[in-house]
Amino acid sequence: MQNIGEQIKRIRLKKGLSITKLAMIAKISKGYLSSIESHKTNPSAHMIQKLAKALEVPVEQLLNVQIELLDPEWVELVTQAKDMGIDKEEVRAFLAYEAWKHSLKEEV
Repeated sequence: MQNIGEQIKRIRLKKGLSITKLAMIAKISKGYLSSIESHKTNPSAHMIQKLAKALEVPVEQLLNVQIELLDPEWVELVTQAKDMGIDKEEVRAFLAYEAWKHSLKEEV
């Protein structure tokens, strides 16, 4: 499995983009992009999103995630929650609450 820098470089070259051109499109410095591609720097989540947008690919493709391993129904539910403005902390709180309710039922 490729690291993220190798994945970015592979996609960039496949699309015929120079490192300068991709840096310009993503609005980041050429040096920073070069350090990501050479695995000297790990990009932040925000930077990964910027690069995915500039490369016109899903973030998962940069992360080399096997999308087909994800259950489409779960992906749809998470997407709907995100579209509704529900953030991760709200989901975590809901899950904690539901786990607590479930534990009460088991005690009875």
